[in-house]
Amino acid sequence: MMDQLIAGQRAWWIIAALAAIAALAGVFTVQPLDRDESRYAQATAQMLETGDFVEINYQDAPRHKKPVGIYWMQALTVGLLSDADARQIWAYRLPSVLGAMLAALGCFWAGTRLMSREAAFAAATMLAVSALLASEGGIAKTDAMLAGLTTMALAALVHLRYGGGRAAAVVFWAMLGLGVLVKGPITPMVAGLTIGALVLWERRIDWLKPLLFWPGPVLAALIILPWFIAIDMATGGNFIREAFLDDLAPKLASGDESHGAWPGYHLLLIPLLTIPFGFFLLPGLYRVRTNLKAPEAASAARFLLAWIIPSWIVLELMPTKLPHYVLPLYPALALIAGLGWQALREAPVWSRYGSIAVGLSGGLVFAALMIVGSLTYGGSAVTGYVAAAIFGLLVLGQAIEVFRKRAMTALTLALCASLGGHFLLRGVVIPGASDLNLSERAASAARQMAEAEGPSPVAIVSSYTEPSLVFALGTETRLLEFTELADAVSAAEGPVISIEDTSRSDADIATLNQLETNVCAVQEVEGYNYSRGRETVLIVRLHNCEQGG
Repeated sequence: MMDQLIAGQRAWWIIAALAAIAALAGVFTVQPLDRDESRYAQATAQMLETGDFVEINYQDAPRHKKPVGIYWMQALTVGLLSDADARQIWAYRLPSVLGAMLAALGCFWAGTRLMSREAAFAAATMLAVSALLASEGGIAKTDAMLAGLTTMALAALVHLRYGGGRAAAVVFWAMLGLGVLVKGPITPMVAGLTIGALVLWERRIDWLKPLLFWPGPVLAALIILPWFIAIDMATGGNFIREAFLDDLAPKLASGDESHGAWPGYHLLLIPLLTIPFGFFLLPGLYRVRTNLKAPEAASAARFLLAWIIPSWIVLELMPTKLPHYVLPLYPALALIAGLGWQALREAPVWSRYGSIAVGLSGGLVFAALMIVGSLTYGGSAVTGYVAAAIFGLLVLGQAIEVFRKRAMTALTLALCASLGGHFLLRGVVIPGASDLNLSERAASAARQMAEAEGPSPVAIVSSYTEPSLVFALGTETRLLEFTELADAVSAAEGPVISIEDTSRSDADIATLNQLETNVCAVQEVEGYNYSRGRETVLIVRLHNCEQGG
């Protein structure tokens, strides 16, 4: 049955479809997220507004952090399917959907040379719907595309290692160049550490010779250098200097932007983020250990370990940690899980029971997120409990099938549980948690006031400074401190809308009185600012309108 299902090109289409469906689960329903997603989307919108596709800006400030690759991809999809004025976040998220598809397809491409086609297919399908990859595939930033390009680069390296020759080498260099253009050094780091570990382990480098085929490095240079030269000239060298000193270096030196964590952080998140393939990880690791002792299988086992271990150690030792940092390593983990899926009947009892514990603990946390999200942030309690119950039953079914050693049924339930979880959490629970959608609700109130005032543009000033508000209301929105907000309102000659973040307002009665003058419309928006971790009330006021004055 499996042979017929994955014959020919069918396997590729199934994997791509699963990755797209899982990533799209929240693309149209989840609000623009703070802070990174909205900053990326806003910077892309400004590229389209200005026609400047070299410099990256967030409002008036240069955004000298990541290279231009993802902005160009977002600009392409927005330009083809939407426009900058529409502020439709789904259009900015489509490159990430493509990145998730590339990661799943690259996983399968690598797996076809490292294990049986059936195990590779199981691994790729589980990766396609996995918690971390599919979630990042629905967010408009770099990480899903980075995972896709890095996985394709490592898959090309696998094929090069097993006779793929110059064609695989050219693909490797192309993916490396695109990876640099999307997120700087990460793709070269993962590829370089993998190669270095294998060379040290095996004491041979002959298989790397096709990488010297000159069109490959030339292609990578042609991808990377034109924009880096252009941005260096446009900014007088500031982009590269600030990207290193202000973005990368702080992450290496300390917990940048309060994202510090102890070593072991990424390991602790495995049960949650590897849903659904966590159920097969321990049997897979046991199979890798066994394969290391078998001459015909040892080479593939070494490659998988070299892909994961060196980069994982680096990322665990970095003071700054976010869950998605290890995403480029998850395809290798999924391939190990694919080995475990195939060897489920022969796996030691301890490995099956351990994996059941891993899978159930991750499923429990995922279900708890649905309930907490609904109960705490303005959603429906019934929705949260029903969603958690549906997901929990599917996960429990998968655990039972793993216990019974029924691999095909366990795989089917794994895919159903993950797809169901994504649609329930990102398609139902999060959109229903209205308290999390402060910016769009405040922006809606501001737009209604502006429309009531008439066709003339109305200036908007705000002491609520989250990027999602700027994305919702437009580039001209001015973000100010509370005292500056009152001054801006007083200085305005025509209608102006102010958005006051009461959690940032001080007790200066005079300033409050100044802000409350000439008000002809007011609306309060209550919610939760998850970026700052606090309850927030926004007061939207229309000043200086004809009715008021």
